[in-house]
Amino acid sequence: MVGVPHSNGCATCVKRRIKCDERLPGCAKCEKYGKPCPGYDRGFKFITGKPYRTPRQKSKSDTGSSSEERSKTGSPITGNRSQAGLQAVVLKDQPWSLTYGDVNVMQSLEALVQEFSQPTSLTQKHLASQWFGFLPSVYGLSQTLDASIKSFTAHHFGKVLQNDQMIAYARSAYGEALYRLRKALKDPSECLSSHVFYSVVLLCMYELFTDTEDPESWMKHAKGLGQLVKIRGPERYRNDLDITLLKISRGLIVMHSMFSGEPCFLASEDWHHMMRQQRAPDISLDLHDSIEQFFAYFTYAPSLVHKFYHLKHTDITTPEALQIISATLEQALDLQSKLAPWHEQFSQIAPPPVDSLASTDDPLYPIILTYSNMTHASIYCGYYAYMVIIHEVLKTFGYPGPHADMVTYFRDQICRSVEYSCVGVLGPYRLGFPLRIAIEVADPTTRSWILARLAQFSKVYAASEPKNYEPILPSNT
Repeated sequence: MVGVPHSNGCATCVKRRIKCDERLPGCAKCEKYGKPCPGYDRGFKFITGKPYRTPRQKSKSDTGSSSEERSKTGSPITGNRSQAGLQAVVLKDQPWSLTYGDVNVMQSLEALVQEFSQPTSLTQKHLASQWFGFLPSVYGLSQTLDASIKSFTAHHFGKVLQNDQMIAYARSAYGEALYRLRKALKDPSECLSSHVFYSVVLLCMYELFTDTEDPESWMKHAKGLGQLVKIRGPERYRNDLDITLLKISRGLIVMHSMFSGEPCFLASEDWHHMMRQQRAPDISLDLHDSIEQFFAYFTYAPSLVHKFYHLKHTDITTPEALQIISATLEQALDLQSKLAPWHEQFSQIAPPPVDSLASTDDPLYPIILTYSNMTHASIYCGYYAYMVIIHEVLKTFGYPGPHADMVTYFRDQICRSVEYSCVGVLGPYRLGFPLRIAIEVADPTTRSWILARLAQFSKVYAASEPKNYEPILPSNT
């Protein structure tokens, strides 16, 4: 087994015997207490116990699923975790390398799954963390994917433990992953496989978490990811692994389309229909249908933003500009008319957020929003961001209505959701798009507030670097 301290909180909260909120990069309790938070280094260590079986060992007599069978079904390993007695393992004070053997890698993956599942349980996970649960079941099935897994895992624990050797190893493994990926993409027997797809997703995530020098690096991977998803076609997503990867990828694909100016190929009935047909067993049919309907509407956001952005470089008095304005207004009003009944229906399925006192003395947002779970929070925040875009369009083109007030209202709804939604390693990832939209319409005070939060998030999530948040929407000032 692996020894794990009972508390997941920071050392200060554990010492004071109070509940830690585990906010990243430091907890709010320490901030309120007036002392720097020491972080969440739990000091993991090995103790004697039964080793984890590597999936390279395939046995027909095994009572559980073989690694080959798991790769076909795409089922994540969740129940085996407690049976194997593996909850987390990180080597803190010894030279560290994932090349020591498959057992060490598998144990590290178990720790990674635990980390990225927080703050939700392993059985009720947000989609953004759920796909990490597949990692133990696919490790050992592809050299390309193995290198991608090692790079992401080593980087994460290197950052957590402030271990430069781990981070250096992660960069080396990343280079190997890219080399093997290029070869795999040229191989007709491999290029469209689930393992290559998983590798591309994981390397894109690696860039989002690591690259502080080139803000466009994740865009390059997201572009390649979108091209691969498109080439594979809607009919290839039929097992649990591929479906989960597609649903975690589609947000990145839409964001790339929005920021690059390229059309979003997911905005088609073929893709919408395919995704509506694929429902996870742990989600109700009503909630599934509502989420998929929202995402179908969301795929049209890039085309709306593209029309809006085009006007930044166009003389608005020309006939061409007037046509663009007319088309943009028509699309914005159409989406608004569709989202209104959707929101009413969704609110009956997923409880709306409730007001709560902030855990810190925040003068700008002393009252925050709390949600029933992270999945609901993510959909609501996506809706707020979409409404910001729609009302900003209507306001800019002088369409009658209190659109300026609505832009401010939905922007503040996003900001008030930060404390709840940004808990855990994947918190900044979940709010990446909503905050990107909120900062576009922020006044100087709100912008400073958002930038301060982004600076905190960037310590674990490089894509949150404030310098990456340059305006993309046209200003009407």
